[in-house]
Amino acid sequence: MKGSFQPSKARHLEADALIVGSGAGGASVADVLTAAGLSVIMLEEGKHIASSSASPVATEAFSMAWRSGGITATIGRPAITYAEGRCVGGGTEINSAIAQRADSDLIDQWRTLNKIENFTPDDLAPYYERAERAVNASLTPGPLGPATDILRRGGEALGWKVSELKRAQRGCNGTNRCSYVCPSGAKQSMAVTLLPKAVDRGMRLLAQTRADKILIEKGRAKEVLAHSIEEQAMPVRIRAGMVFVCAGAIRTSALLRYSGLREGIGNTLRVHPTIKVTVLFNELFDAHLSRLPLAAITEFMPEQRIGGSVFTPGVFGLSLAEDWKNRGDLMRDWRFCGSYYGMIRPRGVGSVRLLPGVNEPLVSFKLAPEDWIALGQVLTRAGQVMFAAGARKVFPSIFGHEGWTSPDQVHEFWDKPLPISSTELMTVHLFSSCPLGEHRKACGVDSFGRVRGVENLFVADASLIPEAPGVNPQMTIMALAFRVAEAALSHSTEERARSAARERN
Repeated sequence: MKGSFQPSKARHLEADALIVGSGAGGASVADVLTAAGLSVIMLEEGKHIASSSASPVATEAFSMAWRSGGITATIGRPAITYAEGRCVGGGTEINSAIAQRADSDLIDQWRTLNKIENFTPDDLAPYYERAERAVNASLTPGPLGPATDILRRGGEALGWKVSELKRAQRGCNGTNRCSYVCPSGAKQSMAVTLLPKAVDRGMRLLAQTRADKILIEKGRAKEVLAHSIEEQAMPVRIRAGMVFVCAGAIRTSALLRYSGLREGIGNTLRVHPTIKVTVLFNELFDAHLSRLPLAAITEFMPEQRIGGSVFTPGVFGLSLAEDWKNRGDLMRDWRFCGSYYGMIRPRGVGSVRLLPGVNEPLVSFKLAPEDWIALGQVLTRAGQVMFAAGARKVFPSIFGHEGWTSPDQVHEFWDKPLPISSTELMTVHLFSSCPLGEHRKACGVDSFGRVRGVENLFVADASLIPEAPGVNPQMTIMALAFRVAEAALSHSTEERARSAARERN
């Protein structure tokens, strides 16, 4: 296992399959392919961060595991800050490990919208079940702590549906450092579940190795050009019978575009725009001593969802720094504070583009008018929940806002738009940049993830999800990746049979 997380010393490599990216999508593909006995190489741009070396310091942890230290933003008004994992295990190392399925009605809508074959809730159910087993998706036993109790108490007081959340976990001891890389290994990320299994079956995982371009000849991916980041940018070339791009909604689109593939690629990026509230309570809260909130207000799903964030002194200080002049005094009362959010399914669409001579893609996102209405609604509802649970003061993530001191004030933005120039939005969920389906004008890949016009090139990550699902996407990413990998294996077998028949004749 340890030796497999090293850059390759060889310049030319070959395998039955190459996987770019080690997150939920890439690891799920690796599980299917290695179980079938294929030789597999996986490339991961980031480092392997063992649980024992996970830093408890926010800035260090973000620098190690998050792309650009967690500070990346879309182009648009307003800019939306987004997070991507950049380490072995990808986003599963820095997310909250919430395990949810996409709504069945949404799945049916997506099938119709994109003309997706064999894509009903029943068709996907076995893949969801496989994903849930792989990460031991389960409810957390015992008291969940005051951070969760706030959501439950506030939601119940308002008569709204509150749901306890399953997580990818095994023996979680509540360190509340999910965003830092779990220090105990209890969070069932890809680096402690599917990736070790694949490596034990012989997969070569090359960490700190970045894929630069896919060479395509006569409708086939012939070779992938990459370079080792650790070995002074040493070039690496890999030939493989099948190539799976699983680098996330941003990086997958960028790599395909770098490789000359543009039709239906990077034109339909979706995110979950999220607005936060910082909450001051009268009673000693000590949110850092309990698990992150493991309940959510699900009354308005899938369109709107209210939940809670990981809270540590370091993360809290970083969030206050966005408006330190008006919020810095809260640091003195940090033990009385909590962090919560409202999230929406947007109608707006973004894009991923390349700029000549620039190594990083240009990511843009434009909110639709109805998204601003939804954000005002979910912010109002988040404020209602907090005051119903006993909040003293609620600060929305609007620069310069003085905060609300009573439930009567939270309706400020219910029927008027949020201030565009000062509203601060973020997201940890990105998808839909290469949606699957047979709607050729909209979909750059077919119903089973194969890139159009390239026989042996597949996408298997969040890029495939047709629209924002309104929930944490990890289970959907894994389910779709299992499905793509199985279809690719079947296609490859048929292709080999046809080739053998041609040779005999």
